[in-house]
Amino acid sequence: MKRLAKAIFCAVFFFSTNSFAQPDFSKVKVITSFYEPYSFAEEGAAQGIAVNQVRKILAQLHFFPNISVYPWARAYNIALNSPNTLIFSMARTPEREEKFHWIGPVVGFDVHIFKHKDRKDIQVHNLAELRNYQIGALRKDVKGQYLKKQKIAITELTSEENGIKLLLNNRLDLMPADITATQYRLEKMGLSPDVLESVYYLNEISRPLYMAFSLNTSMEIVNAFRDAYQRAFPNGL
Repeated sequence: MKRLAKAIFCAVFFFSTNSFAQPDFSKVKVITSFYEPYSFAEEGAAQGIAVNQVRKILAQLHFFPNISVYPWARAYNIALNSPNTLIFSMARTPEREEKFHWIGPVVGFDVHIFKHKDRKDIQVHNLAELRNYQIGALRKDVKGQYLKKQKIAITELTSEENGIKLLLNNRLDLMPADITATQYRLEKMGLSPDVLESVYYLNEISRPLYMAFSLNTSMEIVNAFRDAYQRAFPNGL
């Protein structure tokens, strides 16, 4: 009888403790892209506004992984093709909706079309008028993809810093960019914040940027992160 009681106690203890055990995160890879001031690498470690937000969620899980920082196109391809991969910060678009398990927004995103302030010849009142100008945008980035969908040709840029230089040298007419990121870059480049001027606001893609898991990730892990997100941001961002 004592042996039976002991066996029952052990079984109950085992199942009760394991019901609260979280999934194994050892295979989870966390990645982001170079997009200052939201995410960047400094002295070998990921830094930035979005990185800090994501770390609040990771802390809820007592999970403190290395966060790898890549160029955007590479980060996106890794997340598309590699299991157990958490990527941020990414625009949630209809084209991407079924390609990822979405966790939640991490930062805001406020997209404008910028020109050099001295280019008085550039006037934009609607999307159609953008077709009259040479526009630069990052490869595989939501801003350029959106413009392409509107039948607006773009020149692919290696970085938005390079795009700013091209604007200032009149080798590019316009560039779509997040206003916070643009002001940060101008300051970092030692330039006046008013050297660029917004000519058009892209309201359609000015939405929060998300964190999401690759499709080949167990729902146990995905749901654990969704729960952690709710605990970290119970009232939203």
